[in-house]
Amino acid sequence: MAARIHILDDDPARFSAMARLLRERGHIVNTGAHDPLAPDLVLCHARHPAAFGLPARGQGVLLALAAPEDAALRDTLLGAGFDGYIPLPLEPGSFALEAEAFLPAAAPTQTLLLVDDDTFMLEVLADMVEDQGWRVLTASSGAQGLALLAREQVAVIVSDHFMPGMSGAELLAEAQRLYPPTVRILLSGQSEDEREIAEALASGAADRYYAKPWMGATLMGALRDALALQLQRGEEL
Repeated sequence: MAARIHILDDDPARFSAMARLLRERGHIVNTGAHDPLAPDLVLCHARHPAAFGLPARGQGVLLALAAPEDAALRDTLLGAGFDGYIPLPLEPGSFALEAEAFLPAAAPTQTLLLVDDDTFMLEVLADMVEDQGWRVLTASSGAQGLALLAREQVAVIVSDHFMPGMSGAELLAEAQRLYPPTVRILLSGQSEDEREIAEALASGAADRYYAKPWMGATLMGALRDALALQLQRGEEL
């Protein structure tokens, strides 16, 4: 369903790229004061002069466009009434899908499976990615993860490696065999796992590996890349 989207960004190149990507998805860009109908979604750069005045207008969903160096400003805008944010630099492969996930009529279309035997870490990961529009499933073991994969259509799997029973590398190898379109990301804080991790990457069981402790911005960037890769794999089947 087409949405009316208003972009506030003083960077002409970035504005043009966002407008093109959204129009390719059938959305109406740019709506604003000249339009009698209020926008469904407003994308506003965190440093734009109008940013702090937007929540008072009550027009549509508000998303901040924020680079890593603008994290404090981004959080201030979220506290002031913005509904979420999209990280910069712009990721063309997933930008429109990220924006659409925040539209009121849009249901999340991409599912992420998080697997970790550490309950606290699982909750931290889930809270972080749910704020970015993903539908999130969680499992505390490899066996639980495989059971979820058997009944749910999952786009991306993020798994800890060092878990009792089935390791993350073993889980991702099974996912690669049974559900090849999935994108599979491995996390680990154990240096003694280096050989198994290298083997998982070499075999294609793991598409990416990140060492713990991970940076939130790094992992979110990895998920944006993973979404673009998963869409590409789906088209190739």
